[in-house]
This record gives sequence, structure tokens and C-alpha cells, in this order.
Amino acid sequence: MKIKNIEIINRINGLGAVADLPLPVRLTYAIRKNARKLEMEYNDYFESLTALKEKYQDDKESPEYTKELNDLLNIEVDIDFHMVPETMLEVVEFDITLQQLAALDFMIE
Repeated sequence: MKIKNIEIINRINGLGAVADLPLPVRLTYAIRKNARKLEMEYNDYFESLTALKEKYQDDKESPEYTKELNDLLNIEVDIDFHMVPETMLEVVEFDITLQQLAALDFMIE
């Protein structure tokens, strides 16, 4: 699945919000596996962000910095997510909010 760096940041935050919920073991496994994949890509993004901040350390308000930052946030990477069937959410009863479910939507097939 192609995903932008900005989406990686949002997905990591979303998975963090559901990581401690009492969920079915297959779903918990998929969450952890996908979180690791996202974190690996995030590390590459973070290295580039750090270099960008160093480059513009005295001029973070410049249009060039803003453009390069937006370019970095919009770079697409391809991640092979561990998917879970939608039926898993129907078979097992557990409490999950709509917002928490939305954090998982990218990994439900």
C-alpha cells in the first residue's frame, strides 16, 4: 500500500491509541506488526527531517524550508501491511470506539 510520510505519522499515533485495548489476539498481533513497519519508515523520515532542520536552523520561516518540509511529508512509500479480515471484528465482542476503529481501517480487508 502506498502511504505518505504524513500518513505514517498519523497511523503511528492512531495505533498508539488502540495498542493497550483488550482486543482479539490476531488483531493485536497485526497492530504490533504494522506498528513496527510504520516505525521503520518513520525512522527514515525522521532522519531526513533532522537534516532539514539542521540545514534551515536559522531560517525555519523561509519559504524554502516550508516547501522542503511539505515535500518530505508528501513522499510516498510502499508498505506491505499485515491485513485482518473484517469478519474478525464481527465475530468477537469487544468495546471499541468509532475513532479507535478508524485508526485500524487501513489494515482491515
